[in-house]
Amino acid sequence: MRGVRSTTEGIRVVETSHDSSDGVRVSVASSGICGSDVHLASFGPLPVTLGHEFCGRLDDGTRVAVLPVVPCGHCDRCAAGDEQQCADAFGTLYGISRDGGLADEVWVDPRCAKVIPDDVPFEHGNLVEPLAVALHGIHRAGVDAGAKILVIGAGPVGLCTIAALRAQGAEVDLLARRSRRMEAGERVGARTSISDHYDVVLDAAGTQGSVDLAIELTRPGGTVGFLGTFWDPVSIGVGFQMKEVTLVPAFAYGHHHGASEFEEAVRVLGVVPELPEAVVTHHFSLDDAAEAFRVAGDRDSDAIKVVVHP
Repeated sequence: MRGVRSTTEGIRVVETSHDSSDGVRVSVASSGICGSDVHLASFGPLPVTLGHEFCGRLDDGTRVAVLPVVPCGHCDRCAAGDEQQCADAFGTLYGISRDGGLADEVWVDPRCAKVIPDDVPFEHGNLVEPLAVALHGIHRAGVDAGAKILVIGAGPVGLCTIAALRAQGAEVDLLARRSRRMEAGERVGARTSISDHYDVVLDAAGTQGSVDLAIELTRPGGTVGFLGTFWDPVSIGVGFQMKEVTLVPAFAYGHHHGASEFEEAVRVLGVVPELPEAVVTHHFSLDDAAEAFRVAGDRDSDAIKVVVHP
């Protein structure tokens, strides 16, 4: 079995093995490369196969998207439906601490195999994970019907956030720096004329500049939701305090009003048919994984989402 790993020689496709007693087998159909995968690879050799955005088929042919978090199920945070806050979560993540989906096949906990209905395009099931991230950020920010909303950043999470909001009937403005991404945002329903005094600004970029803009464009008493990952420290100026802006972080996904956000993301993928074509810009075979990672990490390539297929 082949798997993509970060080695002393960089990203390589290597032969791997796995204990089949560890759950159910998923024959991988597609696996997306997340920005966090690129960052992980930059840290040097890792002992696990990468990839946490993936879908495939079980041995009986069932089509599934894989929830990459394996919660303990018994701590107080799991009991509250906030599995992403489980103390054991980082030790059980597929693609980070367990073998992930950039492979021919992977064995996963049966609870993590979420069925993709026949009316949802299976080949795009790798987008369920970033859609779940977007939904969790929307829920955390408390976006109400009729709110004036701005999304900053049109990477995969930003575009998924627009799609999820549009699926709820919301009007969304988009602010992004690159023309290709602005065009992708328009394809999934965003408006690209920017005003100010937004009720909610959702920062999907995760940079100092995006934080500053988010606070500047939020109305007094409004909310800034942070969906992007901050790989470098940022500072918060006095403006957010003077405007009494509420800052709301979001990480991964759990439950909202008792419903699984990951499973909700499966439904959203089925009702926003424009999303995959707008987000996925590059496809590679598993054998070309090293080039796929190069493209995903190269700003000059203008890639949005790079997908690998075994």
